[in-house]
Amino acid sequence: MSGFYLTGSINVPTVEDAFALVGSRLQPGATRVPDGEPGDRANWVLTQSDLFLNNPTLEVVDGKVRTKPGTPVKFGDVDYHSTAVQSYAKFVVARDNGVLAPESRFLVSIPTPFNAANFFVEFDSQAEVALAYEQGLRESVEALQQQIPAQDLAIQWDLPIELATLEGWFPNPYAGPEAIFAATARLADWVHDDAHLTFHLCYGDSKFGASPFMGDPPDAEAAARGGRHILPRDASTIVTLANGLSRHVRRRIDAFQAATVAAWNRRAHWRPLAELAIEPDTEFYLGLLHAEDGAEGARQRAALAAEFLPEFGISTECGLGRHSAEQLEAVLVGWQDYAVSRQPALTG
Repeated sequence: MSGFYLTGSINVPTVEDAFALVGSRLQPGATRVPDGEPGDRANWVLTQSDLFLNNPTLEVVDGKVRTKPGTPVKFGDVDYHSTAVQSYAKFVVARDNGVLAPESRFLVSIPTPFNAANFFVEFDSQAEVALAYEQGLRESVEALQQQIPAQDLAIQWDLPIELATLEGWFPNPYAGPEAIFAATARLADWVHDDAHLTFHLCYGDSKFGASPFMGDPPDAEAAARGGRHILPRDASTIVTLANGLSRHVRRRIDAFQAATVAAWNRRAHWRPLAELAIEPDTEFYLGLLHAEDGAEGARQRAALAAEFLPEFGISTECGLGRHSAEQLEAVLVGWQDYAVSRQPALTG
């Protein structure tokens, strides 16, 4: 397989700009098209802060919430659907006008309840609060599927906390790894059979400051550079999460996108991919394209990965919204270069 996977955010100011960029710079290649998540939505799960921090059924302690004894946890309206429906209308216009390729699907990316709970909830309350939040989130996902035709839709679940927890970077509020897979599989059941179901296996990517995944910088130079200061050692945990979901999810999984690390430059980094046990019709995308070394770096990493995984597409590590304007341009040029190099040579 070939192709380019977009995970959600794009560093452009409007939805229309996102569709124009994808159509002109990433197609053919990218068939699942997000709206770029402009404005406040660039802050990802932080858009949900009011639902947690101003929730009368929870109490706030030192900036995080916890359950109140004897008080059932309830959430107000969880709303990912309103913006999605508005953006879908613009998507249809862009596709009908030839800005986007005819085969394009509209992609909606959503953090799982575990991700929201990890950001806002004290550890001992996370599992209970996540389950309560899940009920409201299901209503929102059902609402967007009532208004966006399934054949036009791809729903992506964002899984950075799941991946980081399996790495051991965070304590696990659930009863072991299998409980994480089972909780995520419940969300997959909500997705209509004719819609695409995808998973973003993410380590978090922050080029503009600290994030919970980055770790404390070891020195002043690293602090000034920003970005991640702790790294996964290899692709083992990506494979563990993908295989776990493949065991638990009952419906078709259309694609996994897996973040990888630019510094994975040895066969040993990629060797775990040989243990990947997803279904034959599930696409797999590796986050091989990095702004710092472009197409050449992607080709080098792809050659190593291909020794253990014969078919895959590529992507960036995380969303294009995590890139500066200069980094975004480097990635766009890198994809075009990489895609050209993958085309079969013409003979005559």
